[in-house]
Amino acid sequence: MSASLTTSFEKFLDNNTDDAWAQAIAKLLPSIHEVDKTATQIWFRFYPLALLRALLESEDPETLAARLLLQGNYYLKDQIDSSHTFLYGHRFWPEVKRAVAERADSFDERSTDLATEVREIAKAVAAETKVQESLLVSITAVALMTLQQVGLEAFLAAPGKVLIGERAARKSPEQVLRERARDDKQGLLGFLKTIDKEWTITFDESDPTAKYKMKNAADLAYGAADDRSRDWRSVDPRRIEGPIPVECRSASCGTCWVGVLGGAEKLSDVARLEGKRIKEFGYIDTLDPKPLIRLACQAIVSGAVSIVIPPWNGVFGKYLREQKKSETETQDELSK
Repeated sequence: MSASLTTSFEKFLDNNTDDAWAQAIAKLLPSIHEVDKTATQIWFRFYPLALLRALLESEDPETLAARLLLQGNYYLKDQIDSSHTFLYGHRFWPEVKRAVAERADSFDERSTDLATEVREIAKAVAAETKVQESLLVSITAVALMTLQQVGLEAFLAAPGKVLIGERAARKSPEQVLRERARDDKQGLLGFLKTIDKEWTITFDESDPTAKYKMKNAADLAYGAADDRSRDWRSVDPRRIEGPIPVECRSASCGTCWVGVLGGAEKLSDVARLEGKRIKEFGYIDTLDPKPLIRLACQAIVSGAVSIVIPPWNGVFGKYLREQKKSETETQDELSK
């Protein structure tokens, strides 16, 4: 592989910021299959480029990580094949990864923008595999962002394997969407308001055992705490009780953030405290009353929900805003 061509491809990607990626994803969303529309947006929230750049540009990344209270695995380089298992498009990861590698080797510097690159690669994979193109757009965008964050050498070195079981891999997009929309039956008397309703919370759609039951009108984190189906701390030291990491019950730690793949409408609206804290943590900045990122300790459930749990947590929103403000002021001074 030509070093100059490799460099030009990486340079093309490195010229794009989080804002550029947000614009690209907005352009691509209409062409992404419904099964991955929300999952795509969640993935890009889970792996923000701005956080990585802050760490890489820091003179002391470990000190900065401690300052930002980062816990868990926040480097994408350690999760090249596994970060996107909750996307339906993960099923086509080997083919997409190979196509991205080939694109890196034949990159034309006259290429236009991120969205165009993603569409062209997805289209090529669709033609080769006979897979619906809309199922490939999302995982292709994820592949390019992964390459940007980890570098081409590490990207190529990853095995490129599908990391979900055959049973999950065989499901059609329509089947996945139906399962996300399905609510638990409450028996013959389920229509009565006084009935003690229970809802199923799915926290890993690729694992049929990754579910827990919880009472109606409880928050996601509270319900998860009752799940003692396995030794959760051995899975992730942050999981003190149940599958959702949690350190507090008051939206103060940010440990319990989750992405909502299905059933967002069955969660309570974001209250003022949760909305404020999510922005401070840097997880999402939105006025949507039922956003795709929630704090589990604040999200009250009234139906079955499918969530995905990020591998890390921290408090970096305020820091990044301060950095951006400082850069803007510096640029203003230089332009005078």
